[in-house]
Amino acid sequence: MLKRVARRIAAAALVLFALGSGLAVLGVYALLSFAAWAIWGAVPPGYTFVLAFAVPPLGIAALTGLGIGAGKSARLLRARRNRLSRAAAAASSLEAAQLRRDAALVAWSRYETDVSLLIEYPVMTDYTDPVIREVIVAMQDIREAERDADPARLHLAVDRFEVAFKTAENYARRCGQSRLTDAERSKLATARASLNLLLDGSASPSEVEGAYRSLRRSLRGIIDLPAPAAADLDARARDARRIGAHKVAS
Repeated sequence: MLKRVARRIAAAALVLFALGSGLAVLGVYALLSFAAWAIWGAVPPGYTFVLAFAVPPLGIAALTGLGIGAGKSARLLRARRNRLSRAAAAASSLEAAQLRRDAALVAWSRYETDVSLLIEYPVMTDYTDPVIREVIVAMQDIREAERDADPARLHLAVDRFEVAFKTAENYARRCGQSRLTDAERSKLATARASLNLLLDGSASPSEVEGAYRSLRRSLRGIIDLPAPAAADLDARARDARRIGAHKVAS
């Protein structure tokens, strides 16, 4: 409201200044014309008086228009620069959030692919446990934030995931295998021995096959291997069979 009033006052002052300038120039021109008539008897054409009055206001109007145009162009340029700056900042923030997300998910993926870690900390696959379930919920938040492509929301989602994952990891290490029965711990010891044999690289194909079957049998009902861990285990077993077969052949 105050800006609007100020603009109106400035416009009125400019109009008065332009009219005053025109009248002042007209007065000076009239005096000069009178002096010329008195001395030489020369009378200037009537339209020159109109021009004498009109030129100053028109000049002021033209300069004002140029100034307004230049100011508007400068504002548009600043606005464009601000938009580009905000877009660059948002892109940089999104990239930083994505890097944090990748690092956090890589840390979690170790518990989805490393069978040795799962044997050591079986609670990490117990998705019914509230502590572990919080990690899964936080991961879902990350997926939703990614769909929105909102850097701020993604940063918050990654914050939640990092806290949930660290809490779950500490919790799993405290628990270890303590929540298992003696029979289950014995099965995991067998699974550990079978895994070591499978990864040893010196076993024959039949020993590898026996270790693989023993490992899967020992884990059944205790650890539900995530799909990436099962795929990794199958790949390692294939490699071990191939290496064993090569040694037998040589």
